[in-house]
Amino acid sequence: MSFDPNEVDALLQRARQHADEAVSRDDPTLYREAFQAMCQAVALLARGNNDWREQVLRATEEFTRTEGI
Repeated sequence: MSFDPNEVDALLQRARQHADEAVSRDDPTLYREAFQAMCQAVALLARGNNDWREQVLRATEEFTRTEGI
């Protein structure tokens, strides 16, 4: 699965909307929805970071011809 920055942006936008709604309705329970969307965005960023590291490692191994060592 490749990293999709649009998916992260959508989750962050959803978190903002939930937080704004919590303020406008004066309902602190709605912050839970915002927090969950933020957690999903962070998880996607972490997964994308790991994918990036693996790609750099593979490219380095190919360049130095040390694959599998």
